[in-house]
Amino acid sequence: MRTGLALLALCNFAYYCGNAQSTSPSAPDSTVRVIAQLPSHYLSDVQARTQAIDKDVTDQSTRYLGKLSRAEARLLAKLQGVDSNAGAKLPAAGYQGLVTQMQHTTSAVNRYATTYVPGLDTLATTLKFLQGIPAAGALSQLGSVSAQVQQLQGKLNETTLIQQYVSQRQQLLAQLLSRYTHLPPGVAQALVNYKATAYYYQQQIQQYKDMLNDPQKMERLAVTLLSRVPAYTQFMARYSILASLFQLPAGYGGGTATTQGLQTQTQIQQMLQSQMGGSAGAGQVQQQLQSAQSQITNLQNNLSRYGVGGGSLNMPNFQPNAEKTKTFLKRLEYGANIQFTKGSYDFPTTGDLALTLGYKINDKSTVGVGASYNIGLGTGWNFIQFTNQGVGLRSYMDWKIWKTYYVTGGYEMNYMTEFTKIAQLETRSAWQPSALIGVEKKYKISGKMQGNIQVLFDALYKEEIPEGQMIKFRVGYNF
Repeated sequence: MRTGLALLALCNFAYYCGNAQSTSPSAPDSTVRVIAQLPSHYLSDVQARTQAIDKDVTDQSTRYLGKLSRAEARLLAKLQGVDSNAGAKLPAAGYQGLVTQMQHTTSAVNRYATTYVPGLDTLATTLKFLQGIPAAGALSQLGSVSAQVQQLQGKLNETTLIQQYVSQRQQLLAQLLSRYTHLPPGVAQALVNYKATAYYYQQQIQQYKDMLNDPQKMERLAVTLLSRVPAYTQFMARYSILASLFQLPAGYGGGTATTQGLQTQTQIQQMLQSQMGGSAGAGQVQQQLQSAQSQITNLQNNLSRYGVGGGSLNMPNFQPNAEKTKTFLKRLEYGANIQFTKGSYDFPTTGDLALTLGYKINDKSTVGVGASYNIGLGTGWNFIQFTNQGVGLRSYMDWKIWKTYYVTGGYEMNYMTEFTKIAQLETRSAWQPSALIGVEKKYKISGKMQGNIQVLFDALYKEEIPEGQMIKFRVGYNF
């Protein structure tokens, strides 16, 4: 576990410093020059971001603790049918106490848990380093920003304690249900709901940790500049949280700027062997882990006999929705597509350009709305003319059926008459409906962009004037 933690820190610090240039030892006043080069908005950006995450962590923790308390109350209420004293067999619930502690946490060193987030560790230690430099005294926000980062560390420490408490509570509830051979309907599902809520809380907090491990531009630039100063990497090696978790070797932080402050795999292995008493100690730890795993497996097997789960106590036996813990804005999907219609009678060939806005309900389905503009292209290569041939309003829903294939459908209203003024669109009788159903193939273009191809059947094509296309073919992009 500690090996993975140290490697994670190594990767994170390397990401911060990856663009730093290797330099020769700096002159005594190099630190002053580097501080003068720090971005002017560095501290204000750090404060704004950490304040926002601090508030979100507090709000989400309070909300999930309330949901867990209500879920436990519903479970015990259902159990009243077979045992009126079921609630008395559990220790008193402490959800409200955890809410109070979360709302009043101000210290980074709080109680008995330290949550290690490499990005936050780098940020906090960087601010501590600046506080010890007299030349940084001109940075008026330095003290308050450092205190804000310390407070955020304290909040994350509290979330670790909350997760530990919820995990223990979950096991107590499972053990309570295992005492009964006949459970009322819905009791097992109530425990699954409790476990699902605990799972989503863990995922929600992990998202905030990931945000902190993805430094903003100003933060990356500040660390890149400071990494050119040997005193900074030496300070990181001595005073970071990582340094407190491991007894770092002498001379740690030497070398080029791109490797200063980083641990090698050999150093990590040597530290672990020294702490565990060499290879013999490591073998003993491995035996203890195997024994503990065997006991956990036996407990899970016993619980599964009573219909309360099986599977992992920390991971509910359900299909998680990765979108559930995302913010509203991050669940939005923007798109654009185009459709061409061949000219007929006296109507020109048209191109239907549309913009869409979707909301991801879960990993498999998206609902959305859109608007389209129908541009006339003329009647052939010999007569190309651009005209306003109509507009449209759309609604749609995509449902994943297999790998990258989706069933898609929607209802649309289209104004299919050439117009020259916006006021003409107010004539409601001129709008014609379309009811579409079809298949869609999505393919990846880049990390943030997808392409899509749609083949749609219009159930109302015969009601259009003039008669519309029965099959519509659209290509587009989502991001």
